[in-house]
Amino acid sequence: MVEQKVAKFSSQVSLRYASFETRLVAFVLDLIVLFSVFALFFAVAFFQVLLRTDFGEKDTPDSAAWTAAIILSAYLIFLPLYFIGLWAWRGQTVGQMAMAIKVVGRDGRPIRLARAAVRAGGLNFLPLMFVVSLVALLAAGISEDALVTLIWVLAIVGLVLLAIQVLGCLMIPFDRQRRALHDRLADTLVVEPR
Repeated sequence: MVEQKVAKFSSQVSLRYASFETRLVAFVLDLIVLFSVFALFFAVAFFQVLLRTDFGEKDTPDSAAWTAAIILSAYLIFLPLYFIGLWAWRGQTVGQMAMAIKVVGRDGRPIRLARAAVRAGGLNFLPLMFVVSLVALLAAGISEDALVTLIWVLAIVGLVLLAIQVLGCLMIPFDRQRRALHDRLADTLVVEPR
């Protein structure tokens, strides 16, 4: 029992926590990667619309619009899988690889799929729920006045969720182990491997 506590303590002492600035740069690099992938989804979605309308010569069929919506919605599935897959596989996203930082458990060991999912959920769940709600409302075919009201409500909710995400990340410089809200939820650390 004492040996386990000593081993746990010694593994935490040897960890070098990644700085807020390093994590921010890694996140910006990940945003560039994610935006590039979104551009590919967007290009595929609207290229099929162009083909089915003879490059704008005919009206857009409903099936083409729905196909484009489905392709763009697939990106919402890709987004959390990007983080979950890379954290469970390597402990690093592309941005984290570039900045030489890694996500590990509090014991310093690599995280597994379940913990990666919890961490990605804490990072992406709230904005993802906002987008899914908006898409569901649009697909429901409600009246224009009700849709405008609901979009305003969702926009306000989205801003609140964004504020929670920002405040969760602003915890990093003030935390002794430099953990954000999603790190606390998943019981993870972001470290500089030696």
